[in-house]
Amino acid sequence: MTELRQLAGFAVNFRLEQAPEEVVRAAKYCVLDSIGSALGAVRYEEIPELCRELRQWCAAPAGRTASVWGQGFSLDVFQALLLNGMMGHALELDDVHTGSKSHVGAVVVETAWTLAEAMGESGRRLLEAVITGYEVMARVGMAMDVVSNRKRGWHGTGIIGTFGAAAAAGHLLGLDEDQMVSALGMAGTQSSGLWAFLEEGATCKKLHPARAAVNGLTAAVLAKGGMTGPERILDAGDGGLYRAVADSFNMETLVKGLGTGYEILKIDKKPYPCCRTTHHAIDGALMLREKADLEQVERILVETYEVGVLQCGSQGYPSSAVEAKFSIPYTVAAALVRGNVSLAEFAPEVIGDPLIKSLANRVQVTADPLFTSRYPDRWGCRLRLIYKDASELAVQVDDMSGSVAKPLTEEQEKRKFEGVAGEGIGAENARKLLRTIMEIEKLDVLKQLL
Repeated sequence: MTELRQLAGFAVNFRLEQAPEEVVRAAKYCVLDSIGSALGAVRYEEIPELCRELRQWCAAPAGRTASVWGQGFSLDVFQALLLNGMMGHALELDDVHTGSKSHVGAVVVETAWTLAEAMGESGRRLLEAVITGYEVMARVGMAMDVVSNRKRGWHGTGIIGTFGAAAAAGHLLGLDEDQMVSALGMAGTQSSGLWAFLEEGATCKKLHPARAAVNGLTAAVLAKGGMTGPERILDAGDGGLYRAVADSFNMETLVKGLGTGYEILKIDKKPYPCCRTTHHAIDGALMLREKADLEQVERILVETYEVGVLQCGSQGYPSSAVEAKFSIPYTVAAALVRGNVSLAEFAPEVIGDPLIKSLANRVQVTADPLFTSRYPDRWGCRLRLIYKDASELAVQVDDMSGSVAKPLTEEQEKRKFEGVAGEGIGAENARKLLRTIMEIEKLDVLKQLL
């Protein structure tokens, strides 16, 4: 039996009663984090216009519909999922699975919730689909060399997200094992997502998890209809996904500990609305801020892992929020000057702050062998403020806030949800939705809660 078939079997047969209580609880908080991040983006940047534009191209649905979250209308499930998926990743606040270097929630939760609503499924079935999708997506990512994948210019979330979406959707659709194998095979042949957006600050990164979600759902529906997909989609000698997008892979990782260890327990939650690779440096800057004399800082050195330099080392001062969210120099400077990194720190007037710009231009980001060797299992950095008299103030951040080793408390996660979701649907509605999600397994039918 191939590893992919074993993974498919897990996705078909998993039931909520099999999961330890901590896994079910973790799933609820992942739902909370993903839904909150999406609702916070209801009126963010081009999201309202995207919703208006896509809606006018869609005929009145004759089949199953689903809510476009926080927008007050429904579309067919595929178009609703596309928009929900984009909202889920728009703020850069959604969760991260570090081992696979991917944003699982923005793909899996959006797929599971949108489809479960369209099908009138229960809250228990939703949680089953969420746990299934997290497990499949994370394992498909962990089995390949994610460092080489990133260096080749691929966005891992888009590449592996199709598998998580197909597993979640296939579970809800009741696929059998052969159908689930085909769904995963067709998911892999639709994988996509490139880092070229960052070259010029384009805003299309949020399309990657959204398209992965839609493609995974499509794969599951086609498999249910009888189309077949390749069982060796990952490791085929000619055209296998892993050979195409990474330097190496290990198929055994797909199934090691499957059904006993759950990757949904290894999810980072973001405290700052920017690329996760900036967070350790932000933590360090906030730790040093009270003791720092910014007027005497000659330069700032951030030593981190090689991919961090590639991804967020910055090639000049940012001119937009997208560029700022992927800039260690900017986020470090903003943290030092303002004492916080929230959505407010990515407003044009803040990016234009001359003090932040002056400080950011003194930041140098370099690769350090220690952090490079530990990545992606552990993301960290060393931050050094070097003064004009050659003295320095330094801190090493081995585990970021919000990581598995240094998690947000449940109260912090709830406050994050209320604050972000409240921006999209109002404070009272956010509090009501929070209570619903925390008891979602009691819902017999999931119907237009958003």
